[in-house]
Amino acid sequence: MDARPLTQREQAVLEALLSIDFPNVEALRRQAADVLVVGTCGCGCPSIDFERGRGEGMTIEVNAGVRDSYDGLFLYTIGDPQRGDVLGGIEWTGIETPGLTELPSPDLLTIRPA
Repeated sequence: MDARPLTQREQAVLEALLSIDFPNVEALRRQAADVLVVGTCGCGCPSIDFERGRGEGMTIEVNAGVRDSYDGLFLYTIGDPQRGDVLGGIEWTGIETPGLTELPSPDLLTIRPA
């Protein structure tokens, strides 16, 4: 897939996930201004990737549960040898809402550091 800008919903969710404090959040907030979606999940769920095929491992930084459900998502970073930790993507972990193709509204999320 060609890289594309985030949708309004994706941008809103990313901003919400980065609104809490955790180590290195300031650097990630700066990266968020220029981040592009470079991949999506093959199953059709709303998971998005910001980095393609690079890095030295994945770290979950923020978890978010969808209110009144077992659905959720997390924001992860990827370790890059030159740039340090970079935004890796948002991974959907929903089980209650089959066929969901868009991330839930940020106002439905309970967000906490991982």
